[in-house]
Amino acid sequence: MKTLLQHILMTLLVGLLVTVSNAQVTAANDPKASQSAFEVNMFLGSPEKINVMLAVREPRKVTIRLKDANSTVLYREALSKTPANHWRKFDFEGMKTGVYYLEISDGNQKIVRQIEIGSLPAVQSQRFITYAQ
Repeated sequence: MKTLLQHILMTLLVGLLVTVSNAQVTAANDPKASQSAFEVNMFLGSPEKINVMLAVREPRKVTIRLKDANSTVLYREALSKTPANHWRKFDFEGMKTGVYYLEISDGNQKIVRQIEIGSLPAVQSQRFITYAQ
């Protein structure tokens, strides 16, 4: 029962941190907001999965790369040059504990998000995923 309660509390805490870390406030007249060719938003899906939402506003080729801590490319995808919304689900279930980087770039703009997979010390083996901008 205690382990279940800890798991539920950890899930709620990570969900709150994810929501707060993605919150952005931009003014209507902010020139920086209008210059970005794409926007990235990430959220936790089911256990050990991260959903990535990408809104491409300008007709540019956008590349998504998932790298490990040694900068080895584990996943690469080039999106079309047409403005659109894209969605990808990354499954970290079989991945080793460590730090990974999700890099999204169009040649001019580059966004890197850090994803950490760690284990929680508990009676039962548990893992968690966090990401940062």
